[in-house]
Amino acid sequence: MDWTRARAILLVAFAVVNLLLAFSLWGPKGDLATAEPTARWQLVQLQDRLDERGLLLPSGIALPATPGPMYFLRVEFRPYPGNREHASEPSEGIVSASDMRYRHDPSTREMVFEPSDPRSTPAPDLADRLALRAAAEQYLRAHGLMPAGAQMSGVFRRESGGAMVEYVPVYDGLPVYSGYVRVYFSERGVVRVVQHWVEPVGFKEGPPKAVRPAAEALLRLAGHLEQESEHVRTIVDVRLGYYSGPSVTVSAAGEISAWETVPVWRITLDNGLVYYVNAFNGELES
Repeated sequence: MDWTRARAILLVAFAVVNLLLAFSLWGPKGDLATAEPTARWQLVQLQDRLDERGLLLPSGIALPATPGPMYFLRVEFRPYPGNREHASEPSEGIVSASDMRYRHDPSTREMVFEPSDPRSTPAPDLADRLALRAAAEQYLRAHGLMPAGAQMSGVFRRESGGAMVEYVPVYDGLPVYSGYVRVYFSERGVVRVVQHWVEPVGFKEGPPKAVRPAAEALLRLAGHLEQESEHVRTIVDVRLGYYSGPSVTVSAAGEISAWETVPVWRITLDNGLVYYVNAFNGELES
């Protein structure tokens, strides 16, 4: 056997495999599903590429499968959601029945509720995610601030200290991150509740669009973070949902406005920061 020739053939074969992998991850996306790491060696290649750019993908983080084509989703901003059998409608400066101060932020259209005495609520262990979730849900329901159909989207540690539990709307089984109710905790207990709620009203008419895989979204984010910071970050969660920045065309607190959201890959890092990558075009959403 001509070992020199055999070795040359093997080297060429390995080079072709590497080129195909690079093309599937970085090249033009004709068949978008080709970038999804379905085999162990593909996942290792993805982890290596992310690691080179300062973004770690632990083996325990499972990447969601790429869905079929999806639609744009329309949502409506709702200024006063929630179940208020235990609390009166917000009045000027205070929600008396709940012993909470209330204010409206016109720049974000958020409603912010702050307990008059944060110490009145027992503080859960900030390292116990289950305890934080239970405390947040109990607080929201007790004060009539839990919108119907809300689903917990995550428990987030904050770099400044404390923790935050977030609830979002759901449509067709997927979270809609354009709306939220967030409960912020410190060692004293609940320090505030921030509410910016939307109601999904249906898909936009027209043909659905192909969705780019989560692996590509991670690579896009890694390229962005490589330019922004030299710190190494670890991925703690990757989820599919809908998102688009809130509409700014209507500024009044009590008015309803509507806009379209897109499918996104929501990527959460160990520092608590959350990024949304457009699943249609791969761009970061603000």
